[in-house]
Amino acid sequence: MSHYRKGAFFERQLKKFFEDKGFFVVRAAGSGVAGDAPDLIVLSSSKKFGIECKAWKNAIHLDKPTVVSYKEWTRITGMPVFLAWKMPRKEWRFFPIEILRETPNGFALSVIELQSGLTLEQLIP
Repeated sequence: MSHYRKGAFFERQLKKFFEDKGFFVVRAAGSGVAGDAPDLIVLSSSKKFGIECKAWKNAIHLDKPTVVSYKEWTRITGMPVFLAWKMPRKEWRFFPIEILRETPNGFALSVIELQSGLTLEQLIP
């Protein structure tokens, strides 16, 4: 399966989960291409946030322009952006974009940090 198809599959999986919990969810068209909007925009009357989805088995790395654009998106919309990370045979974990560790080439999360992320139930109690 191509990276795009795999990513789209996991985006749809998360979209359905949030919808089943009563949220309105929009998949941002071309989010992976343009990089200025997160993959999913999740809305309810009391909670609003963006989700950047990554289904990777190794450490996460985002380039600086991507993280800068998500921080700008948060500033403009007032909605936080979370990085959603799904490793094979593990549950989704969610990280506020601000906690990613800065590296010389961008921002990262290591596999060791995966367990410190929020679960779905912690993100939307």
